[in-house]
Amino acid sequence: KMAKELQELIQRCQFLDEENFKGEDYNLFQVAGQKCFEEGNIADVLEIVQNEKNGVIIRNMGWSLIGPIVRCMLKQEQDDVERQYCMKILDKLVEVSCNICAETVF
Repeated sequence: KMAKELQELIQRCQFLDEENFKGEDYNLFQVAGQKCFEEGNIADVLEIVQNEKNGVIIRNMGWSLIGPIVRCMLKQEQDDVERQYCMKILDKLVEVSCNICAETVF
């Protein structure tokens, strides 16, 4: 169902600290996430983003999904449910990014 690569990456990285992420993890996350959007597995990406267990992954890698999300939202054939899922993912990524900024500033 979900892109196999994304699922494997999440399982492998879920319990790692951010300093243990590798460069290829970031690239794989973006490519696999984009594949999920292209294949219509948007609900799966939303589930990953909302799962608290994936917090460290999303804080560190989630920003790389912004381009694929926007492209997905601009597709003509996308239905309202998929568009709502994309908005929820985008909202969560913005929330996480704002929290990171607040932690850095304060």
